Amino acid sequence: MKIAVVTIGDELLNGEVVDTNTAEIARALRCEGYEIDQAVTLSDQPQLIAATLQQLNKQKVIALVSGGLGPTRDDVTARAAAQAFHLTLALNDLALRQIEAFFKKSGRAFPPGNEKQALIPHKAQVMENCCGTAPGFIITHNNCPAFFMPGVPHEMIAMLQQQVIPALRRLVTPTLFCGERVLKVFGLPENDIERQLPASLFPQSVALTFRLEYPLVLIKLNTSGKQESDLDEAEHIVRNRLKHHVVASGDQTLPEVVHHLLCHAEVTLSLAESCTGGLIAKLLTDLPGSSAYLERGAVTYANSAKHDWLGISNELLLEKGAVSTECARGMVTGIRQRARTDYAIAVTGIAGPGGGTAEKPCGTVFIGLATPQHTEVRECHFSGDRNQVRVKTAYTALDWLRRTLSPT
Repeated sequence: MKIAVVTIGDELLNGEVVDTNTAEIARALRCEGYEIDQAVTLSDQPQLIAATLQQLNKQKVIALVSGGLGPTRDDVTARAAAQAFHLTLALNDLALRQIEAFFKKSGRAFPPGNEKQALIPHKAQVMENCCGTAPGFIITHNNCPAFFMPGVPHEMIAMLQQQVIPALRRLVTPTLFCGERVLKVFGLPENDIERQLPASLFPQSVALTFRLEYPLVLIKLNTSGKQESDLDEAEHIVRNRLKHHVVASGDQTLPEVVHHLLCHAEVTLSLAESCTGGLIAKLLTDLPGSSAYLERGAVTYANSAKHDWLGISNELLLEKGAVSTECARGMVTGIRQRARTDYAIAVTGIAGPGGGTAEKPCGTVFIGLATPQHTEVRECHFSGDRNQVRVKTAYTALDWLRRTLSPT
């Protein structure tokens, strides 16, 4: 049987909400060896939804539907499903108990309007929603199932993994071999990476694809063969050719890699940020356990903050400027001394779009790194808009720390 993804909601079509569910479903199913045959996004029109479900069922296509199971009047998926398969809507006791249990567990009163979510086509099999109030359900018609899941992404993903995929395994034999590796590259443009990785280097069973996930380039290695060794060989080639530019793999992020290195080394870190406005601290403190190494982070945006908090003299700031090698050195030295940490990072620069000069155009950034052995400052020049310069600065600083903590 073929598989289709159907996402429902006016907000997806008018650009108010980005549809991430289709990508999440396709990714999860591919890892299980299933291939999506088609994907469609529909508005909140019961007749359109019902006609689409009827057509897919007639073609023996399994429908994975998300969205439209909420308590408001524009949530019409259950009604459309009943219409498509000539069923009546009925208050489902199991679904109602699940909704009541969710509210009880969260310590909230049960709103009367949420009973609507327990109105389910009478022959449907209920799927529990462990993360929200909208139960899912399965309708099998003409020996072809349709799965209905909530549209809230984390609720949909949980139901997909816990209930839909196990049911698919019982119904459909996978057709794909699940062989994929993702390597994340920083500091090289996409065209340079492609030039360094010609297809002739790799086993014939392995295909390479490239995708920009700013500021990283993602290299995906896929194989249609049955040998895990082909992927091992391909990954070795990529790592050998690109060396330290490969900063993470799989679901890992660069901040996670740095986080683990800092925890493993049992060292401490302090930060002094100007142009990044605390972004480096955010990237690290997003991760649980960062208090083990991050002693403090100072956003020293104004010259007065650099003087008061980091001890940089007004004379230096006046003579060399806040965006300079000397200022970055003073910032990283000052924060490390005051925090008494093993390592420190400082960044100062011109993120733009204004403030640049001929000598120091927008995108000029100075990054300082202090270690127990030495202190060094690097001058960088980044292109892009304000946000891109800030992100590139934060990642460059973290990557420098990564290489320092793991020089091999």
